[in-house]
Amino acid sequence: MLRQALSIVKPAVEDILAGRKLVEIRSWAPPKIPLVDLVLVQNTVYLRQDGQEDPDGVVLALVDVVGVHDWTPDEARSQGKQWCAGYVCWELTNVRAIDPPVQCIAKRGIYALELARHQASHSSATALIQPSPGSSA
Repeated sequence: MLRQALSIVKPAVEDILAGRKLVEIRSWAPPKIPLVDLVLVQNTVYLRQDGQEDPDGVVLALVDVVGVHDWTPDEARSQGKQWCAGYVCWELTNVRAIDPPVQCIAKRGIYALELARHQASHSSATALIQPSPGSSA
């Protein structure tokens, strides 16, 4: 099953799973709201250039993005971050762990991943993830 995925630098996905991180801060908004069953891939490299990839990505979670709001200086302070104008917060809900985690190639932006096997339950999902042929950042 083809799913949309987003790569996030470590330890952010672990923090989302633990409930310590409720939003994802980005310089761009998702293409649509709600964005349901978004696969979160944790990686170790900031992907700043078009076409850049990290071969050490790990699929850790599925989430729903239910809203977007401007990132505020007060919110940045509460998160222990340095505020920068122009960023938005993606509001995350329905967080589900992928168990066991699956290695994949992390890409820039929202990209397609193929779920070869998928079994979802209320608290977790099990998947074998493969990059979709021809998918791009």
